Amino acid sequence: MGLNETIRENEELKREYARAIETIAKLTRKLEKLERENKALREENRTLRNQNEELKKQNNILRRAIEIALSLSDANRQNLELKDALEQLKRSLG
Repeated sequence: MGLNETIRENEELKREYARAIETIAKLTRKLEKLERENKALREENRTLRNQNEELKKQNNILRRAIEIALSLSDANRQNLELKDALEQLKRSLG
């Protein structure tokens, strides 16, 4: 192998190396972006889970109030029971 051929091969290897470094840099930036998005989604998921738990509690209060109201034979007492449950929900919502 002659000197010129060795130089050309060396230059080609340098170009390939530069492309590889560029590809690694692009992939690193993409990975960092995905990690930021993943972190944001985890936080959103945590918030939604908390909201879901609160909604479940409110749903249980309403269901129980309806069950109690239906078990009462007096319509006025049924209305009072349901109004009390709604007030309790309003207080829990702030």
